[in-house]
Amino acid sequence: MGDSLPRTIGMLVFDFDGVILDSATLKRQAFADLYRDEAPEQYRAVLAYLGRRGGQPREVKFRHIEGQILGREAGEGRIRELCARFKASVEQRLLQAPAIPGALEFLSRWAGVRPLYLLSATPEAELRSIVRQRGLTPFFEEVLGSPPDKVTGLRYLLARRGQAARETVMIGDSYNDYRAARSNGTRFVGVSADPGASPFPGDVITVRDLHGLEAALRQA
Repeated sequence: MGDSLPRTIGMLVFDFDGVILDSATLKRQAFADLYRDEAPEQYRAVLAYLGRRGGQPREVKFRHIEGQILGREAGEGRIRELCARFKASVEQRLLQAPAIPGALEFLSRWAGVRPLYLLSATPEAELRSIVRQRGLTPFFEEVLGSPPDKVTGLRYLLARRGQAARETVMIGDSYNDYRAARSNGTRFVGVSADPGASPFPGDVITVRDLHGLEAALRQA
């Protein structure tokens, strides 16, 4: 089994939404629903922003939407309120969201054979709760959420594990995942169900789902 991945791959780091669970669209809609009563042009601007900004902490998204799109003050109380409403709207749906095709099969084959890690922009306590309730915890050496941001989180993980960046592959579905990999010098495989709408540069190796991940990792 180990021979079907290059020996130069020592560690795999996965994003969660859109990579392990088919939940990225679900979360974008939950964000957008909080602004459905805004003026149509502002609501469209919110949708456009959310379509571009996957993989960021929800606090960052809310601050941008409130300040830059809606042009209103957003103190910490307002941001906490929005985060709480968002969490309440997605919690149950996340427990029912389907896995990305091929994800559970890949994790089952490689857990314990290669070290697998989860790195998400979801708040860490919330992420660990969802992962535990979905029965996914045993697949991963560590489950890591925010804070910090993904660039910093990946850097800390590499240092803590003493892992060479070039022997590490980040697997993600957003440009923010790609940026975290490039900032830390790791390799990267993108996940994009619609290659025509891929957020990645044209030379990035991408897969539609995790059925194609092993083949992609041999090229990464």
